[in-house]
Amino acid sequence: MDRILLLQIAEWLGVLAVMMIAGMSARLKLRPLVFKYPRREATVSLALFVLILIFAFLVFGGTVTGGQASAAPGDLGQRLFVAAAAVLPFAAALLTRRQPVRSAGWGKDFLAGGIRVAAALVFLTIFLTGSVFRLLAGLSTEDVSALVYLLLICLAEETIFRGYIQLRLEGWLGPRYGWAATAVLFTLFQLPRLLLLPAELPLRLGLTLVQGLVLGWVMRKSRHVAAPWLYRAVSEWLHWI
Repeated sequence: MDRILLLQIAEWLGVLAVMMIAGMSARLKLRPLVFKYPRREATVSLALFVLILIFAFLVFGGTVTGGQASAAPGDLGQRLFVAAAAVLPFAAALLTRRQPVRSAGWGKDFLAGGIRVAAALVFLTIFLTGSVFRLLAGLSTEDVSALVYLLLICLAEETIFRGYIQLRLEGWLGPRYGWAATAVLFTLFQLPRLLLLPAELPLRLGLTLVQGLVLGWVMRKSRHVAAPWLYRAVSEWLHWI
């Protein structure tokens, strides 16, 4: 556990360093997103968050699925079910309120830059976790399947938190407090799943909170969900395999 923790800390420090450099790009500072009614947008975000948090508790508590949830690291199916269901009300809010996907962090202006940042973070993570030779040795079917699952899980969750919620909370509370508040909400959303491992709960909650802060920082600097999405998916996958 100590080795894993040290690797995780080293990875996050590397990510912060890369994002400090990426944040110097003049292109990433263009055309900031501004909401006309930031408090209303934040209220909608928080209401939707409460909805999906209740749903997560019901699923991981076995109420929705009718069975006992599994806390095994390899049990990604239930996480995908929760993430896919959770993104639906946010997508519906965009459609019914006629808001562009840019307001959820998927604007085309920063897509290319977001992908470049994601690529840099992915290669950095592979190097810092010592996964180069492991990947060159080949992947099993289970490894590939886990990557697909995590790409889909992180796509949904990063769109919700770093895209929809963070942008709105930053518009209401300001960049610093909005970023921190989003990390707290992200941690709370993971709580129903983390409660299945009570002995490791304090450590996992702390790591999840720091992960949320790092991902939020990546979003702030890259201005596109593609960066935190791809980085997080690959990072969690490398630690999984």
